[in-house]
Amino acid sequence: MKDSVPLLADTKGRPNVATPHYLMDGRVRVIQNASVDSVAPAGSVWSSVHDMAKWMLFMLEEGDEKSVLSESVRKELFTPQFIVDRQEFYPTARLTQPHWTTYSLGWFQHDYNGRAVDFHTGSIDGMVAIIGLIRDERLGVYVLGNLDHAEVRHALMYRVFDLYAERPLRDWSREFQKLYTELKEKNETRRKKVEEERIPDTHPSLLLDKYAGTYCDPLYGTVNVAYDSKLVLRYGKGFVGELEHWHYDTFRARWEAEWRGSDLVSFTLDSKGHPESLTLLGFTFKRDVLDKDDPVK
Repeated sequence: MKDSVPLLADTKGRPNVATPHYLMDGRVRVIQNASVDSVAPAGSVWSSVHDMAKWMLFMLEEGDEKSVLSESVRKELFTPQFIVDRQEFYPTARLTQPHWTTYSLGWFQHDYNGRAVDFHTGSIDGMVAIIGLIRDERLGVYVLGNLDHAEVRHALMYRVFDLYAERPLRDWSREFQKLYTELKEKNETRRKKVEEERIPDTHPSLLLDKYAGTYCDPLYGTVNVAYDSKLVLRYGKGFVGELEHWHYDTFRARWEAEWRGSDLVSFTLDSKGHPESLTLLGFTFKRDVLDKDDPVK
């Protein structure tokens, strides 16, 4: 796999490196190439579809004494670990109508026309991927793209499955486009509802500098809120933005990476009126008691 490197930094100087794109304001635009090197095993590898086809064939091989992976290890990789609720599965299940949906060690699984499918997507700012395997038939599909959440990847995978099985062809592209357009419209309706529920003429409970500090969660990491004439929130390298007052102790973070849009950040105060936690992206982060600026100290 000579066209594969483990980190974004390793693509420097290499020819024909893909550029990420995002649909913003009705126009497809080039965006910053976001590094995910910090979560290397989960998606930092850069490769070509030609190289990934080699890896895919490796995953489809039957193990023997000369294989890198023994048959027992290969079997364990694809053994279901838990059942995935249909509501938590990919929206595509609304059209493929599987009888079961499970997850193994890194593979989503479901049945499709009587065949077991193992697959997974990849979605990083402006980049997409999907791999789909029908291991019983040694059939695999790999798709790479450089437009954020280009869901035609699903259409291509199921089209290949249908062609291989010589089944009547469905217009998966049209069906999935309709499905994801409806989901996008529902998200827009929810966004408008949030706007409508904003309560006007309210004020923060505290002076802005009192919200500054470090907020932590053992699983989701650290959020830093700094004050220098304005509040700026930083969560990792990807989420950095100014906090604008929304209502009460809730603020709107407008991300510097404009394709990420904005999100609401809510602070909770303790019985003494000090910031105790904040909620961001659905996660709650507790104020670091060792924070030197903690007003409790």
